[in-house]
Amino acid sequence: MPLFGWIALIPLLMVLITSPVKQHYALALPFGLLLSIGVHNWYPNIFPPALGYFLIFAVGTFYAGMLQLGAWLYARLPNSLKIFAFPVAWTAIEFVKFIVPVVEDWWFVLLAKSAWRFPSALQVLSVTGFPGLSFLIMLANVAIAGLVIRQLGIRHQGISKRVSISAIAGIIVALIWGALSSLTPPARMFTIAALTDMVDQDPDILAASEFSAKEFGTAENTPEVSQKIFDLDAELTRSIRSSGLIVWPENEFADADDAYFMDQLKDLSVEMGSYIVADVVWHADTGMHDTALMISPAGEEVGRRAKINTTSGEEKAGFVPGPLEYPVFDAPPFGKVGLGVCWDRHRIYITRELARNGAEIVLMTVDDDFNASTTFPPFHASDGVFRAAENRISMGLGTTNGISMVIDPYGRITAEGEINERGVIIGDTFTVPGQTLYTRFGDWFGWLMLVVLAALTLIALKRE
Repeated sequence: MPLFGWIALIPLLMVLITSPVKQHYALALPFGLLLSIGVHNWYPNIFPPALGYFLIFAVGTFYAGMLQLGAWLYARLPNSLKIFAFPVAWTAIEFVKFIVPVVEDWWFVLLAKSAWRFPSALQVLSVTGFPGLSFLIMLANVAIAGLVIRQLGIRHQGISKRVSISAIAGIIVALIWGALSSLTPPARMFTIAALTDMVDQDPDILAASEFSAKEFGTAENTPEVSQKIFDLDAELTRSIRSSGLIVWPENEFADADDAYFMDQLKDLSVEMGSYIVADVVWHADTGMHDTALMISPAGEEVGRRAKINTTSGEEKAGFVPGPLEYPVFDAPPFGKVGLGVCWDRHRIYITRELARNGAEIVLMTVDDDFNASTTFPPFHASDGVFRAAENRISMGLGTTNGISMVIDPYGRITAEGEINERGVIIGDTFTVPGQTLYTRFGDWFGWLMLVVLAALTLIALKRE
């Protein structure tokens, strides 16, 4: 329900900006804890439970601190600048926590993601990336809160009515622009199919594996398991009536250079007359890589790319991050294709570099199974939507158990699968020419917010 994000903070902001400074953190803390419980309740599935619950609490206290910083600025800035206190503070700190090493892998839920199913709002991502959308959402809440305070007659030295109305008008213009910018009819449509194979929860496959359910998918499979995975995915693939591009999940189904299994995959591509992207293990000179591999309808390998953003579990199993290379492959008649694996969609620069190198379509194999969690997959699925809208590319995501998706260049989900349910989806999409401003210039808006936050802080300190 994305529209709630634009108004949900109004009661909290009204309380913060009309209360004494010494009460700000105590008032913000319940919100911070509730937010963290709502969006990080999957932590105990990926960390030891005690650590997971502690981190939920710790992150909640940090969210409260972000709001306290906004309230501190609001109380000290001149009236003409007060409206920027919360939006700048929240956006700048949110940007930092998203890119800072280590925690960036587990702390990627954003205020902007409340709008991941709101295409008109998503178009701002093609200009500013996610910080611009978080800024607009917080700005809307602050502006409306200021108007409500005045309407209630609460005595307060705050935002003028004219400034609040101007901010709201600017947001409306941005949303109208977003709606209109995605109305251009595509020159040529095509389809992408994606599998949800549930292999990491399949009793038959797990029984044949030497790994536990928790370890499955982070190590090389035995030949027996590889054959079972292939047979399952091949059966799902043959159920697809027609699609030129087919994406399998991240299941490390076989060695990339094992002729026995690769020949089966190539024969299947010829049989289907489609490009198939599968997840394999690649023993390269740089080490053992979790790799997306693409086979053409002619039964030839088009290309492969090793996963860059590996997880700690994969690294313990012997996988190493792939080199920082972003090859793009021709897939006529559909366009230029970039490849990725699962966690790669979380790092914003990976898809951006593929787009800079000419990718019009990005296909990724994905595994979102944290103890069959039903709450985690949507948070990570939103990353695919954001990467598509930021760079105006089509995306196809096949998952083991999460939300398999087909996304068009405007961030519209044209097909999606069910969580923890085996099946196949087929969605329409297209390509658009050129590169977005965000693709060309990257996270300029996020860095700008850090500069503006520093400037506002200096102004506040001087006034204090």
